[in-house]
Amino acid sequence: MAASFERLERLGSGYFGEVWLARDTGLDALRALKLIPKDRLINPTNFFHEAQVLKLAEHPNVVRVEETGTMADGSIYVAMEYLKSGSLEDEAKGSYIPLTRVKRLVGDVLRGLDHAHHKGILHRDIKPANILVGHAGDGKLSDFGLAVPLGIDPAKLGIKDYKYVLHLAPEVAAGHPNSVAADIYACGVTMYRLVNGDSFIAVPPGADISDLAAAGKFPDRSHYREFVPKPWRTLINRAMNIDPSVRPGTAEELRHALEGMKACMSWYERILTNGVRWTSAHDCRICELTRRQIGTDEWLVELKKGRSKSALRRVGPMCSTVQTEALARRASGRILQDYVLGRLH
Repeated sequence: MAASFERLERLGSGYFGEVWLARDTGLDALRALKLIPKDRLINPTNFFHEAQVLKLAEHPNVVRVEETGTMADGSIYVAMEYLKSGSLEDEAKGSYIPLTRVKRLVGDVLRGLDHAHHKGILHRDIKPANILVGHAGDGKLSDFGLAVPLGIDPAKLGIKDYKYVLHLAPEVAAGHPNSVAADIYACGVTMYRLVNGDSFIAVPPGADISDLAAAGKFPDRSHYREFVPKPWRTLINRAMNIDPSVRPGTAEELRHALEGMKACMSWYERILTNGVRWTSAHDCRICELTRRQIGTDEWLVELKKGRSKSALRRVGPMCSTVQTEALARRASGRILQDYVLGRLH
């Protein structure tokens, strides 16, 4: 008997099908309904690969599977818990996620990933679109359509192999098997995208992503938003190291390192016609840092604080003028990062 779902809204689509917000008419409950056309499968003996993997990987930080079956048109469905907040890709829309939020949500997802690894499952598709926000504001890892057991050829599992090249570890692109280290690399690229925004992963016209990644040039490890502190950059770059042996050895190790990163506050960036302004609410006060050009060869770096926007007042020692944009960037970056690290209050 075919399942009975009322499709309400398409939530997304990808190589392996579409995801819909649907109402389970039998239970009168909302579900995230993933529909997988049969032409995306190469082994008819295992239609329900993703649902089986999700069941095996059950964990509070992994999206819960509710039901699986076949629709009237023959497509495979996987009904999962519906999380109305969506994914971090939905939330960011190509921009960045505040550091305090990255620390919490990616830390949660690493718990789920570590559990999957202990169950012998490689995810192979970790990216912002596959990090969902739970009802309690926690992070949940989703979309196990590419997941495979350790040491198993994907071709034997009833799915067509597909690689998300932006997050593909260089060794896998070179033909080596998937591994825990490859998932860690994808976590590193995911964090890089979350703290910087997708404008930081632009690929030069005509360039090959795999070649750039193999050379350690994609993503650009030297290019971060100014408020991202050096310890954060070092950890993310380590997770993206082209040498798998240099990366954190497990998702748990990466999570512990991330939990050790200070994120005392988050800055919100706004581009001005003549510079940049960052704002943050911290300890019941508003902080506002501005870097702007005030003359042909003169830049101003100015910090203001106050209990409200209308009460902002300049903080004397944190106001200076410099002769070049490079010096202004250095001064503003130091202030931004010192606040994140709790060196300034």
